Amino acid sequence: MNELLENEAFCVGVAVGLDLYRRKVIAAHEKREPLMINGELYYLQDGRERLLQEIINEICK
Repeated sequence: MNELLENEAFCVGVAVGLDLYRRKVIAAHEKREPLMINGELYYLQDGRERLLQEIINEICK
């Protein structure tokens, strides 16, 4: 029984951690700001921005 409770606590901890990162990503996207995770810088793009970037990359090749 104790092992089952530890497993459940672990799963809840993982779910909470994932939700915190999800909220952080969504907040950065809504504010159009870069995202910092463990000191690494990430930029979020919507579909249009990504498509434009791919077109620019192809033209500049």
